[in-house]
Amino acid sequence: MIRVVFFDLGLTLIDSRNRPFPHVKEALTTIQSFTTAQGKKVLTSLISDFDLPAPPATPAKIAAIFNRYLAVLDGTGLRPFFEPVQRRVTLSTHAGVLKPNRKIFETALARLRSKASLKECLFITENQDHIRLARTALHMSALQFRGSTSTTYDFDDWLQAPAMVAHLIDAAGGSNAETALRHHLSHSHGFDLQAVEGPERGATTTVRGTLWKPVGKSAGDELADVHAPFSVEGEVTRGPAGQIRAVRLAEPASADVTEAASLIRSLARHGQVGGSSPQPDDAATHDIETDDQGRRRLVRRRFRAI
Repeated sequence: MIRVVFFDLGLTLIDSRNRPFPHVKEALTTIQSFTTAQGKKVLTSLISDFDLPAPPATPAKIAAIFNRYLAVLDGTGLRPFFEPVQRRVTLSTHAGVLKPNRKIFETALARLRSKASLKECLFITENQDHIRLARTALHMSALQFRGSTSTTYDFDDWLQAPAMVAHLIDAAGGSNAETALRHHLSHSHGFDLQAVEGPERGATTTVRGTLWKPVGKSAGDELADVHAPFSVEGEVTRGPAGQIRAVRLAEPASADVTEAASLIRSLARHGQVGGSSPQPDDAATHDIETDDQGRRRLVRRRFRAI
């Protein structure tokens, strides 16, 4: 059972220029919403090798090194995922040893105030040697992100990581697997999951939900990239480690796409899209909302109490 997930930073979450790899923020958001089999929140922590202080390792020296590291972390934009940093960020500076020494993980657990054993911890890094030692010497679970020189790896796109972490927490599926699938489909396919059908342990499951597609090209430049909703179903195929291998979603019927485009033109022409005309905004029946991936969606306004 996984209770804690440790992340390496350099070349795992960020590249050599300290920029997060694609989909890192989405993956962290998803993984931090996971719960254990007992319904408790899965804890997440950042572990990095960073400037062992010259002896003696005084509190002042450690604090100065930690502050330098936090300045780097601030520049990546990832610090909000690991607040409070005094509990959820552990450096070799704090432990007096480098990864993957047992002490640095035990120090991280102490800072997290977790009673989890190392067998209940997952370590994610690009370092193949650290993966091997974590698994064999420390008996931890581990997932390897594909580094620039990796010959073997578990995943090469952070969009895949949440489903694999969910599988390690509960191989039978469960709520974490559905959450990972929901976020994967939303980020990669513009699909809002509403229902999953099929055996939890099966390799292929049927999904039903809303697919958002751009249909507004003929409605004018301002609405050219507006996405409309279509109810569709599809299939998702998973691999043995829980990874999402293939997604096949049905395309909406051409007649439905044409109808949606006509609706957008009509709404725009009659000033019923909020902010799209000089008419009073109160007259609008629809709004355009931008989702986390920058897609502009046409949504019906909710009924308001009068």
